[in-house]
Amino acid sequence: MEEAKPTRYRILVTGEILPEGLSLLEAEPDFDVDVKVGLPRQELLRILAPYHALITRSETAIDKELLDAGANLRVIARGGVGLDNVDIDYASLKGVAVMNTPGANTIAAVEHTIGLLLALCRRIPHAHNSLRAGEWQRKKFLGTQLQGKTLGIIGLGRIGSRVATRMKAFEMHVIAYDPYVNVEKAEQLGVPLVEFEQLLRQSDIVTIHAPLTDETFHMISHREINMMKDGAMLINAARGPIVDPEALYHALTRGKLAGAAMDVFEEEPPKDRRLLELDNVVVTPHIGANTVEAQVNVAVQLARQVIAALKHGEYENSVNMPIASREEFLKLRPFLDLAERIGRMQVQTVEGRIQAVSVEYYGEIANYVKPLTVAVLKGLLAPILREKVNYINAPYIADERRIRVSQTRTFEPEDYTNLMRVHVRTDKQKQTVAGTLLGRSIPRIVEIDGYGLDVEPEGRFLIIKNYDRPGVIGKVGTILGNANVNIAEWRLGRLRPNDLALAVVKVDDPVPPEVIRQIEAVEQVVQVVPFEL
Repeated sequence: MEEAKPTRYRILVTGEILPEGLSLLEAEPDFDVDVKVGLPRQELLRILAPYHALITRSETAIDKELLDAGANLRVIARGGVGLDNVDIDYASLKGVAVMNTPGANTIAAVEHTIGLLLALCRRIPHAHNSLRAGEWQRKKFLGTQLQGKTLGIIGLGRIGSRVATRMKAFEMHVIAYDPYVNVEKAEQLGVPLVEFEQLLRQSDIVTIHAPLTDETFHMISHREINMMKDGAMLINAARGPIVDPEALYHALTRGKLAGAAMDVFEEEPPKDRRLLELDNVVVTPHIGANTVEAQVNVAVQLARQVIAALKHGEYENSVNMPIASREEFLKLRPFLDLAERIGRMQVQTVEGRIQAVSVEYYGEIANYVKPLTVAVLKGLLAPILREKVNYINAPYIADERRIRVSQTRTFEPEDYTNLMRVHVRTDKQKQTVAGTLLGRSIPRIVEIDGYGLDVEPEGRFLIIKNYDRPGVIGKVGTILGNANVNIAEWRLGRLRPNDLALAVVKVDDPVPPEVIRQIEAVEQVVQVVPFEL
């Protein structure tokens, strides 16, 4: 049953919000807005129960205790991007939508990046400090022009794409690396997509606009810097830990890099000040989003999102979103988990940029194609993006990245009572994975690229394609055993004898890259791909 809408909505504001946003909320005739910035926690817990929305910043901890106190909460709105102060999982369990304003400071971040770039190339801060110290040394501050230089952009999302268009106006040659951006989008920007190592070798200046993930942590370290041109420059206004500070310091002091500019640091504020004190470095204290306009945008966007959520059920920039009803969620939860696991598996095992996702549904689950397809997209996108990917924003993110999504459904069961078959196409390959539930609760992968299997999708795995010849299992087992990697399960599928076979090998321990290379060196082995669920 659909929950009845209240006749009036009560909104509590505990974080600073500029008048431009506050006035929008107060103009709504059915809104009662109370502003209580700096409210003591115990008082907040005492008064929260009747409120439908809580607008806050980082100073209010939105934890289990507070969420339990907010008996009528429907929306938690956080100005800015960070949600470290919000227990999102518990908010989801309570059916409370959590939203932020990630796009409100995009232009501020773009312009700050360009400011850092110009300040570094023309040594503006150093010249400023010299002049203020009473010096007049024009020859000392010899700069570098941007015209004709190659700018390499790591990450062609909201910020990176806008940096690209602006720097092309400086007559720079702009290239980009982003394995998750569709080629069509890059072509529209007029920015060639290249491989990561190619970008490092070709660029005079490299600027980073990627999220911090396991993949991007220290993605610029000694090896990568050594690939860069002698005298190249590096800009980081994204996330500090993407750049290894020791490697950067070493490159700057030995002259490999001509300079670096940073707005973010691995530790903030940085305790190690060696980088900050170098003459070929420009630094700012994480102020990329700090403009008057950005803060106004945050306030206005926050207010509009709260209004849309409470009055129209539209949850723009929500980082979590429950299924329509608790009953439906409980019914679908095992299938949602299966769909998400299939997506997470495929993003780890396909090569290239995802261009299309097509899902076939068989049986009763064909009634729920929308939430299940969203769960597949969440699994595909969440491991590779900075922002939280959830059941409401996954389709929009896929559309933004020009990923074509389609579904087909057949209510008559196939070989299983319920089955979903997910086809993923990239610019380099196609892959199909099918899954079902045993006993309506136990997830199983039952097909990969036509090979029948029975795999419980939890743990560490290797997909091994090999020619079906005697001795392959023994050779692979010996290599893993010599590396102290224990085999938990070996699930084999084959289409016909003596042809290609596919095995999914579950292991108890991480498999080092050098061990994977040893397995690939076995004569009958064609491909080895690790993944973890």
